[in-house]
Amino acid sequence: MSTTKASLGTLFLMLSLATPALAQEPPPSRQPITDKTKERWAKSQGGRFGFEVDVLSSSYQEQIVEAHPGPDEARLVESDRLGIAITAAAQYKIVAGLHLDAEIPFVYGDVSGRQDTDLFGKPFWSEGEHSHFFFGNPTFGLHYAGNALPNLALFGGMSLTIPLHPHPGSRLEAAAVANFPARAYFDAQRVLLGHWALRARVGTEIHFGKILFLTHDVATQIFLPTREGDFTKTVIEQGNEIAFRPFGNFGIGLRLQAAFPLSSSNSAQLAAEPFIDWEPLVKGSFTRVGALVALDDDLGFGLDQGKVATIRVALGSKW
Repeated sequence: MSTTKASLGTLFLMLSLATPALAQEPPPSRQPITDKTKERWAKSQGGRFGFEVDVLSSSYQEQIVEAHPGPDEARLVESDRLGIAITAAAQYKIVAGLHLDAEIPFVYGDVSGRQDTDLFGKPFWSEGEHSHFFFGNPTFGLHYAGNALPNLALFGGMSLTIPLHPHPGSRLEAAAVANFPARAYFDAQRVLLGHWALRARVGTEIHFGKILFLTHDVATQIFLPTREGDFTKTVIEQGNEIAFRPFGNFGIGLRLQAAFPLSSSNSAQLAAEPFIDWEPLVKGSFTRVGALVALDDDLGFGLDQGKVATIRVALGSKW
């Protein structure tokens, strides 16, 4: 009996000593929610700031037959165009899924020889040499982006473009025209001078296993002229992108787009852009390098002489 009592006493003593120690252990807690667990994979979400660089260079030669009192003579005419646009672009998350958008273009244009361009139904013609650096039209807007499913994000918003040059001179407009076709009629509000622009845009972003990413969007732009004698212009933009990232952040992809200038004789302009990019899922630096090639008339085929093939680079950071 005494042995049993001694054993029970020893067990009670051990439990009494262990109880304070057990009481001091913190209760199990859930894993804190961080950016890594959220994984903001959609480009339309979160904060972003970067620079978009577009470089368009083209030249061509043509023979012009001039009538004289004597035999007709052919004159060889050469035309050159160089357009460089650097656009600071940002989106800032205000609250929930609402984001503030801003774009400020810095533009350089250099043209020489005959230039004949259709500005969405308004013909532009110039001759001689013109070069100019100028601030393009700034754009400000709001968009909302949210997840309908874990792998499906929806976004939509509106923006307003302010015309910094409501009455541009011929030299300035010629420099702007050098950049006008660089994106195959997309984002024309940046360099189409003498116009206010209202834009509405909606789209989707989808991923499959965080390896395959798809983006689809459609936008309508209305350009309101600031000069007498001009007219309102409307353009519909539709873009599709596919990016394959089997090695983490690095990927290769293809963009297919179509612009429909409703006020122009060119009812549709198709273009394709193969690209490589570095795009982290959550935050960090991003880079993209592509070559946009116009596929059909009036701007293509882009690899032909005098047509539109634009080098495009984007780099920046997201948080």
